[in-house]
Amino acid sequence: MATGEVSIGSDLERKKWLREGLIQAASTSFWGPYTGKSSDAVIYQENNEGAAAGHTVVFDFSGKISGKAIKGKNQAYGNGEIKRKFSDKITVERYRIPVDNGDKFDGVNIGDLSINEHSDSRAKLADLFIRWKDQMIFDALQGGTTGNPSHIIETTTAGAFTYDDLLKIETILKTGKGYTSGIKRAPLEPFRIEGGKSVWLVVLDSAQAAALKGDAKYQSLVVQGDVRGANNRVISGLIGKLGNLLIVEGPDFFGYTDGSGQFGLEDSEVEIAGLRQYDDLGVWSGQATFDEATANSRGLILGQGACQTAFGKMPDYKFQESTDFGITSESAVEYWTAAKRTNLKLEGGSVYKEAKISGLDYGVVALDMKHA
Repeated sequence: MATGEVSIGSDLERKKWLREGLIQAASTSFWGPYTGKSSDAVIYQENNEGAAAGHTVVFDFSGKISGKAIKGKNQAYGNGEIKRKFSDKITVERYRIPVDNGDKFDGVNIGDLSINEHSDSRAKLADLFIRWKDQMIFDALQGGTTGNPSHIIETTTAGAFTYDDLLKIETILKTGKGYTSGIKRAPLEPFRIEGGKSVWLVVLDSAQAAALKGDAKYQSLVVQGDVRGANNRVISGLIGKLGNLLIVEGPDFFGYTDGSGQFGLEDSEVEIAGLRQYDDLGVWSGQATFDEATANSRGLILGQGACQTAFGKMPDYKFQESTDFGITSESAVEYWTAAKRTNLKLEGGSVYKEAKISGLDYGVVALDMKHA
């Protein structure tokens, strides 16, 4: 039970206490409901507490067999298909988020027990850590830290995102053909929601969501085909599910990022984690030279195993007093992590001839819309 006190000298007690704070803050995570510890989750998280900076965490995937049947008495033994095995890996690095505690303070004396030195720092660090982790995933999926996804679908008309676009997107995903950018590929592996329904997750930014909600066909569909009352999508503002597409509106990014173009995890100050836009020169929103006049939205279409997040050594709480007799102090959360889009390497068996899944982004397709 957290009391606002922590034994700095005890590794086990300190890490347990920090972990409790991270769990409490995780309720605000956008990606929390989509994260799991196996490849059938949208965000596949692997924890290896023995991995420190520079260490590799390996992700394991199994493929389906696709061999021919043997007719009649023709020899079957010796003609069995070798099982396909795929893998991917991430190298984790050390990151630290510090906070300045300022002058030593005593919550009892000022009548505010909530700001005791360590408990207040833990709450603020845990909140920022969750936002930082969410943004790490957004940036890996969109391409800010990892380069453009291998497959992109662009909507037809600038500033427009329509019901017809949704039909086109579903057809492209099912057939593996028709991408604006990218070769023919296997459909994304859908994930299952309550009731056993298989869906692809479509995450739109605010501009894409507004354009879709303004489309006459979409409005007619949800007004005539949806339930009446407070849960109607037109009334509630929810987007909902159409066919095999589960459509949600993601938050927009607020913050500041160094550089222009691709960047590192250490380059961003994250105020609100969310989707970024990019301009015609490849500069991302949050970067100083981003040009709003040539902005493009980038939504995401996600299936199983879209993104891998790796965590190495357990996050730790660090505390250091100043050299000036401890008048001031700083606290930090320290962790080892990395994230990337899943890109499978074939370890055993033969490649798929048509339904390609290796050497490309396995579970994510970018959904781009030029602004009007």
